[in-house]
Amino acid sequence: MNKYTSAVCAIGMVALAGCSGGAPDSRVIQLADAGAVAETVNGMPVPQSLLEAVARGRNLHLDKSDQREQALKLTTDFVLMAQAVQRENFLKDAQFAADVEAARLKAIAEGGIAAFEKQTPVSDEVLKAQYDSEVGHAGKFEYDFGQLLFADEGNALLAEEDVLAGKPFSQVFDSWRGKAKQAKTFTRIRADQLPAELVKTLADMKAGDVTKIPVKTEFGFHVVHLDVANPFTPPPFEQVKEHIRSAVLLKAGQQRVEKMREMAKIEYPKGAAPAPKAEAKSDAPAKQ
Repeated sequence: MNKYTSAVCAIGMVALAGCSGGAPDSRVIQLADAGAVAETVNGMPVPQSLLEAVARGRNLHLDKSDQREQALKLTTDFVLMAQAVQRENFLKDAQFAADVEAARLKAIAEGGIAAFEKQTPVSDEVLKAQYDSEVGHAGKFEYDFGQLLFADEGNALLAEEDVLAGKPFSQVFDSWRGKAKQAKTFTRIRADQLPAELVKTLADMKAGDVTKIPVKTEFGFHVVHLDVANPFTPPPFEQVKEHIRSAVLLKAGQQRVEKMREMAKIEYPKGAAPAPKAEAKSDAPAKQ
């Protein structure tokens, strides 16, 4: 998206589209209650509320003169571009109009999610319970390890034979990396980032150990060398509380959208229905 298109789409929600049902709203600024005026552009009053919205979107503070000047400039540019788009009748172009409408709907959806979040207060008790759960799943150690991941058990067993024959893991790693599904070293990986089978195996290993038999998980067959298990100290609750709040609200928002989708009547033209989504599996044993 170039700078010109970006500027148009940035104001698509308030200045251009209004295309949902009936005749499009032809006003450049589509606010029901204009209220106080922040500036006038080519004779058009620009509401203070629009300036404030632009400032919020760019994290600018209107009580600081330099940031207010920046917000005003952005708002002016948006309105000027919207006026130019209307003057040139660019919305007659179907692709242009569709891009603007997509930007408008995206802005409405994101604004709606934010509004729903304000209606969903999350207590510190809920956040602390989530924190305790995450700490419990994280485990007491962070592991540094190298692994060869194979799609088939045969090659994994052959690689293990080299290990059992006394070859250093680094040599086995280099010999087999070309045939492995994944050959990688990991650092500071917690239990909650690993399949349960790998967690159990690593918990029974000491630094320098290599698995004697491949570890089978949903990803394949793992030949693992443990470098070190570092004690894991979780960050204090107060330090991560707001991050947890954001994650909880994000999950709640996703569940709300899923529920709306389940309850909605959605129809597609013949042959256009999306295929059922298969559950994707990553090649990597660690959740990134």
